Amino acid sequence: MVKPTIRVLAVSIVAASLFAVGCKKEKQPAPTEETEEVQTGEGIYLGIVGFNSMITTKNISKLNFSSVSSFTDFVFSLTSGNGTGLYYADYTALKMLNEYSAPPKLQNVALVTFTDGLDNVSLANDEFNPENYSSTSAYRDALHNKIMNEPVHGINVQAYTIGLKGIDVTDNAVFIETLNKLASSSANVFQVSNMNEAMQRFSDIANSLNSVTTTVSLGVDVPGGYDDGQILRFTFDNPSSASSSTRYIQATFCRENGRTLANITYMGFTAGAASLSSSSSQGTYYHFDFDNLRFGDGTSVSTGVLNKIELWKKTSTGSWDRESEFVQGSSSSVTEQKSSALILLVLDCTNSLGDDFVRMQQAGVNFIGTLANSTAK
Repeated sequence: MVKPTIRVLAVSIVAASLFAVGCKKEKQPAPTEETEEVQTGEGIYLGIVGFNSMITTKNISKLNFSSVSSFTDFVFSLTSGNGTGLYYADYTALKMLNEYSAPPKLQNVALVTFTDGLDNVSLANDEFNPENYSSTSAYRDALHNKIMNEPVHGINVQAYTIGLKGIDVTDNAVFIETLNKLASSSANVFQVSNMNEAMQRFSDIANSLNSVTTTVSLGVDVPGGYDDGQILRFTFDNPSSASSSTRYIQATFCRENGRTLANITYMGFTAGAASLSSSSSQGTYYHFDFDNLRFGDGTSVSTGVLNKIELWKKTSTGSWDRESEFVQGSSSSVTEQKSSALILLVLDCTNSLGDDFVRMQQAGVNFIGTLANSTAK
């Protein structure tokens, strides 16, 4: 059967213990204290699957600077071949998801799929079709049901697809349907027109996954003697006046039912990222925590902002007075909470990619590098 040159870049980021089936199997190192340490603690856990008429896998393990070369070497060792076992590759990934023990504080499970063609292998034998699906559409729909309705370790799978359509693909409807069925939402479907766009999507997805492994809580201390209804503004950009700030949190101080903040406005922060999570009394001061605080460019607040935070109070005339009782660097604190992500990268290794096969490998390596960089933050 001739493989249609439909290019569907789909990246499967999935947290799972990937087993080797078909194709060439990864040679596993002998257990050592170092390799054992790599498997523990919060962080990013990554596995890789390459597919054509066979499946090549790299088992899930923790990604960090000491292990990154084993992942990149694996991607560069992949070779192209005939056939497209796309559905069995994702079936394998989802199976491994469930078989891999959850790392501590698991917060994200991701399946990303890169493919350049429609499946023409997965119905070929019982190994690739273990549940005996009667058609490619039935196989595809079953995968969609698993993605949408079978959480992994209690967490919904976030599945992404990237699609690069080949010039000889005539069934556009099936192409689009494949992209949509292997993703968990329409927002996670990316149809691109060339490998440059595909590489950018790899980067975008990697950056979005980085954001889930570290959350930042900002704590601030304010005097408890304000009148009910006093408007406060915390600025983060050393403005000459609170009115000229472009990065701030504004809130109304409330005395009813204890001391709290209401009518909170975030300017210059990622929409919906920050929220007031708790408040507590510390003598005459009150402590407020803002969880998952990220600036508009997606970067987390860091200890460096502590020397920029200022507290202002609005006067009866509408002007702003700086609160001298709020001391930069000592009236605020930043706390990082680490979590884990399980990620599986599924890469199409078919001959129809042609010269783009090498660029696909580079995109995969860049993807791994972006994730690895986040582990050092």
